[in-house]
Amino acid sequence: MEPTPALAQEMASLETGADRRRHVRALLLAAAKARADDALTLKAEDATTPLFAPFSPSPLAVIDAVWTRLEEAQMALTPEDLLVDLGCGDGRWLVSGVQRFKCSALGVELDAALVARTQAAVRAQGLEHKIQVQQGDVMLADVSRARLVIVYAFAESLAGIAQRLRAELGADANVLSIGVGCGAGE
Repeated sequence: MEPTPALAQEMASLETGADRRRHVRALLLAAAKARADDALTLKAEDATTPLFAPFSPSPLAVIDAVWTRLEEAQMALTPEDLLVDLGCGDGRWLVSGVQRFKCSALGVELDAALVARTQAAVRAQGLEHKIQVQQGDVMLADVSRARLVIVYAFAESLAGIAQRLRAELGADANVLSIGVGCGAGE
């Protein structure tokens, strides 16, 4: 797909490759947010369940780097801990976390096809005894026992999620917000 003449001229005016990449990221984010109003609500039969973000899998190198940083900060999970991924997508954070830390995990995902994909990944790794996957609304999931909660959502959705997590999580729990911040102090 060729850029419009106006976009091509704007891109040419940017001085460096980094400027162009930053600009393209900003354009993509703006386009996603513009579509968000239409996409933020899925209708399933008679119910309306909010969609907090589209499926966008994290690269495995990013996941590994996060785990390394947690270890370096002496915040690594232990086998007694529970990892919760709200909007778990294909389950890569769950599988990787359980393999690395030997903890238990819970994934919550709205999309039935992604739940099936996650369950298949869990079975393929022989981790059914450590990872539970639920199809449902992330706002209804029991996160009270979690030591680490991973959440990926549009900024517009994070305020409600952050408020709920603050109310339900223990003092030793942490929240990892992928892509956008969860508010001051999170």
